[in-house]
Amino acid sequence: MSARHDAPACRRYFSVLLSTVKKINNHLIRHGTSWYTFIPPSSIVCNRRSSENYPRIRPGAKKERAHPSRRTENSFTDWTDKSGEKMGNRSEYPASTVEQLSEQIRMLTARVEDLSGRLAAMEQGLPARRIEEKIGSGRPPGVEAHGGPQPLMDTPVLLRRIATVCFLLVVALILRTITDNRIIDIRIGSILGMTYAALLLILGWRLYATGSRLAPVFAGCGILLLFAVVLETHSHYASLSAEGVYLILFLAGAAVFTMSVRNQASMLICLGVPGSIAVALAIDFPYPHYPVMSFFLLSGIVAASYAFKQGTCRYLRWLILVPVVLFWLLWTMKLPLPHAEAGFAAKGMHPGWFFPLLFVFWGVYLTTVVLNVLKKDLQLGFFESILPTVAAVGAFYAGNTAAPSLSAHHAWFYLATTTIATLHLGLAWWLARVDRTTARGSNVFILAGACLIILTATTVFQQNIGYILPIWSGSALALALLSAFLHNQGVRITSYLMQTTACAAAIISGAVRVPNPVPAAAVVGAAAVFLFSLIQYHWSRQNPPDGSHSLFYSRIDRKDRGRVVLLISGLLGGYYFFQFLLHDLLARLNIAPGNALQSGQSLIINIGALVLMALALNKKSREMMVIAALVGVIGAGKVFVFDMFGVKGAPLVLSVFSTGLVAAFGSVVMGRWHN
Repeated sequence: MSARHDAPACRRYFSVLLSTVKKINNHLIRHGTSWYTFIPPSSIVCNRRSSENYPRIRPGAKKERAHPSRRTENSFTDWTDKSGEKMGNRSEYPASTVEQLSEQIRMLTARVEDLSGRLAAMEQGLPARRIEEKIGSGRPPGVEAHGGPQPLMDTPVLLRRIATVCFLLVVALILRTITDNRIIDIRIGSILGMTYAALLLILGWRLYATGSRLAPVFAGCGILLLFAVVLETHSHYASLSAEGVYLILFLAGAAVFTMSVRNQASMLICLGVPGSIAVALAIDFPYPHYPVMSFFLLSGIVAASYAFKQGTCRYLRWLILVPVVLFWLLWTMKLPLPHAEAGFAAKGMHPGWFFPLLFVFWGVYLTTVVLNVLKKDLQLGFFESILPTVAAVGAFYAGNTAAPSLSAHHAWFYLATTTIATLHLGLAWWLARVDRTTARGSNVFILAGACLIILTATTVFQQNIGYILPIWSGSALALALLSAFLHNQGVRITSYLMQTTACAAAIISGAVRVPNPVPAAAVVGAAAVFLFSLIQYHWSRQNPPDGSHSLFYSRIDRKDRGRVVLLISGLLGGYYFFQFLLHDLLARLNIAPGNALQSGQSLIINIGALVLMALALNKKSREMMVIAALVGVIGAGKVFVFDMFGVKGAPLVLSVFSTGLVAAFGSVVMGRWHN
């Protein structure tokens, strides 16, 4: 009778066995001991009276429930061990019997779990070899077939595989030798080589079906041999067209993928799929057929996502991402052609396919991440966290580089990127509504959308970036408030990064420097960064993060020390804001901005240190005190290194006096702090 038909009888047997053992365990608890596991029926023999309560279950027989009145405590007092001695009371158990039962209990626990797993696997219709891989050998843990420990390496199997590789390689070298010596025609030799490789793949498929350990050797050697023959035939002998090479590679990659997923062969799939893509990319390098290569890469992306969901290979997605990035870098660098070469190479570059395929790749990666987020039993990893952002930033870079050379009016591209960024934010909101507890996966799309908006705005408002700084800084504060509403600490981290980015962009771009060609934009941008950063820092102190659903806050930053970047951003924004006010005041008073402005900068720094020290003492904040000390050191360094040799007169006196005031006030604060 098949395992599928025996399943009901097995389940009834397990049910009776487990219920019996649980009652034995409860009986032992009442006598002063407890065993959490089960007693095997082969080790314990019941007398006639107790065995009548649990009749033998035959396959196909109907399970009958024992009458409650017969299940008395006495039914558990007549168990005997193999030697026939009574075990009616815990105090009568010999020490050897207790140790023996403990060992038997442990072995039976592993055996019952193993049999339960095998039964579930057989009901799914899996072959015997797959059941052996998923469940194990059926022996209890620590007990091997020959009674010894498991060796670190199966030497006979390893040597057998090495010998098989050598013999297979001998046949391939013989074919190569007779072809190189022109004993047979090159075309015939190439056909023989590809046929031999295909036969190895077929044999590998058959060996996988039978559970042979040599199956990976045949399949691996076959796919590698096929790659070598196809590439050499096309590159050196030019006896195989590029279209034929692409077709053979696609069919070989599809066959290896199917074989690997069917047999859970992670090494084979990591060898076949990226290998076919790499060989296809090498065809006619550095001018491959870009639309066909795009089809290869898209197929690889889908295959990697499916293999990840099936648990076949978790690293295949990274192996596919690398050639995807290289492909788009190559196409992006080759596409902006000089006018002298445009007519010759434009046809081979396929410029009309660039933006459609770029948006297709974008959409495919976005779809794979959304599907993984919606799959509740799939744990999101680092790849899903960075993929939307990497795809958004990479696609924007490629499109922004190629757009000027492909179109005279490329404002449509920035309109499209703004629309896609809004789509990311919309997806984040939708995912938050789907999972109202932790808003699972919403942060990855918020981060991607925020990066895309920042890149687009920076490119469009290159000269007047100060006008969009309030939007960035205010959006960072809004994200912090949103993280509390969504109970998603990843959004909180994104808000920190966005506020820091706004401050860095303001400084690096020169939007807040003095003098400024657009003074209104400079003062508005600096004031926004100053106010919004400090408000967000105050909010983060009042609302500590919940680390129960966040790996970052539960293991890395448990006390939210990262919020100090908000304080630093606010101080930098305040420095540039008050510097601008000072510069404007000096201009209104007709005072030369040289010495006065340099001394005023030192005054701003030292006053900031004084205010921070007072606040740190009042709030008993160690991190504020550390930042205040750092600001004081920066102010002193500026005074004694730059002002001392570049400023004269009253401005120098004010600079030195402010430094001494900071040191004196710091001494008082530190004295009170320690007390």
